[in-house]
Amino acid sequence: MNDKISQILESRKKPEVPAEEEGKCFSIPAVGNTQELFLELRFKDGQRTCFDFTKLDWFNFNPESGFIDLDFSGFLISIKGRGLLPLFEAVKSRQVGWVKEADSDMQDNDKTSSYVGQIAITPPKNFSDEESAEPQ
Repeated sequence: MNDKISQILESRKKPEVPAEEEGKCFSIPAVGNTQELFLELRFKDGQRTCFDFTKLDWFNFNPESGFIDLDFSGFLISIKGRGLLPLFEAVKSRQVGWVKEADSDMQDNDKTSSYVGQIAITPPKNFSDEESAEPQ
């Protein structure tokens, strides 16, 4: 019985971070003009959420406040951090594959040119789980 519990707990652990991603807060392909289909958001608790780039209606970067806001069909994605201009440019050309929230404030240091401290998703005003239920 304990083996089964251990297996379940092991399967729910955060995935290990590949060495090439260590310390990065977003991905941009090294070569080519490959456009991504989805923007993946990686949260510090291990949750991952994707948004279809074709649903990106508008986006904004405010370097003074350190925010990038993206509107995916009414879902507002707010990314707060530092040194986010390269991320903004990558979103503009659909070349960013994922954005990762920092695991701790210790990642905001002189060794990192960019830092993502927080990612927040705000659903549209009338969005609820009840709306996704079967119609009556």
